[in-house]
Amino acid sequence: GNFEAVAVDGRDPAFPVFFVSEDAGYGALRRYTGRGPPGWDYLHRDGGDTQFLEFIPGSNRFRWTYNEQASRNSQFRYYPNVEGIDCDDNGFLYFVSKRRKMLYKLDLDRGTYITVPTNEALEGQGSFADTPDNIDWGNDGNFLYFTEDGGPTAGVYAREKSTGKMYAMFEALWREYKGDEATGLAFSPDGSKMYACFQDCGCPQESSETGLDFTCGCMLEFSRDDGYSFDGAPSNLRFHSKSNR
Repeated sequence: GNFEAVAVDGRDPAFPVFFVSEDAGYGALRRYTGRGPPGWDYLHRDGGDTQFLEFIPGSNRFRWTYNEQASRNSQFRYYPNVEGIDCDDNGFLYFVSKRRKMLYKLDLDRGTYITVPTNEALEGQGSFADTPDNIDWGNDGNFLYFTEDGGPTAGVYAREKSTGKMYAMFEALWREYKGDEATGLAFSPDGSKMYACFQDCGCPQESSETGLDFTCGCMLEFSRDDGYSFDGAPSNLRFHSKSNR
């Protein structure tokens, strides 16, 4: 398959459950449970169990099935081209469909789900104009972070868990970034630094007409110098700064 991202439900450290997304219209989102106690080879032992996600038509419920084709039909109908995926500590699985521009929140214990558009209006300035890609709960789980894939507003965005409000962390507004992809979202262990990449941001190249080589990617580091993590206090934190280059 055209596998994209992985997440783990680690609420029970003795029995971690892994989820893998597939970036395809007829993809199949997988749930994998290994055999025996967790260890370095947990994902490579024989005897693990793989099931596939299927939404139940006419309801807000889902199930896990061994029928891979039923799962592929379900993804094509309800959530094609799944990209980023992540779990929180409360038993919820989150993933995004870049084709539907939608966030899906699955209650793993109750077997129900809800959907939220990812291109809602943002608090303050900024706009999430195209398709979602990576998602990450950060360190504390107060904000779900998104990257934007292949549109005019490549950057990183955050959705506050308690309110559902969306904010722009940063956007690359320079015209040469149009169609670029922000990816590789990660945070330092203490949450004071955020990392993200542009896949085609441009590296200096004197021989090119623009002076830049746009097949070259770059990694960006953002820091907080107020002693707080990107997830945490103060609660009135606002997340917008523009980048012209």
